[in-house]
Amino acid sequence: MKYRARKFFLLGEQYFKTAELLLETLINGGNSNAGVGNSYEEAYEIMEKNVAKSDATLFIPAIFMCLQSTELFVKGLMLLNEIEIDGTHEIQKFLEILKELYTESSLLYKEIKKMYYSHQEILKKYKKDNGITNSHDLYMSLRYPEKNNTSHDSISYYALIYNNDEGIELFRAIKQNLTNIRNSILLEYNRLF
Repeated sequence: MKYRARKFFLLGEQYFKTAELLLETLINGGNSNAGVGNSYEEAYEIMEKNVAKSDATLFIPAIFMCLQSTELFVKGLMLLNEIEIDGTHEIQKFLEILKELYTESSLLYKEIKKMYYSHQEILKKYKKDNGITNSHDLYMSLRYPEKNNTSHDSISYYALIYNNDEGIELFRAIKQNLTNIRNSILLEYNRLF
């Protein structure tokens, strides 16, 4: 299972790096969706540049990459601990397994739980607006613009965008949390591999 675990860790690291780059772009770009200039054209050009580096364009892929990275790291850990994995995206199931392996007080457990629950303030309205009640539906809503294959009802992403300065603080917190998860995972990887 170690070879399989390594594949999950390597792919998780790629998602981690992508999430990190997107979050850094959001933070360093100032998360502005506006533009001011001496003419309409100049203001519009500045606005386009700002929007390209804001949550209106990058946050949905960033949060997806964070969740995907974390899931791959957790599944890799499970394999290293000789626990067979399946295709589920159910966070609660992962947390129960991690609690058994590492206890509720471990840094690893706390950081992964934080990724899924503490940063959910901004996601509460999003989940409510879209009738999302579980982690699988949240995960899928960040991947596809429709609620399911049969209804063709659109996902509303409005609650996740145009968060300006409030968004920057969230991006910093998520980036730190993701880094803490990766570092905790690497400690376990080195210990178990």
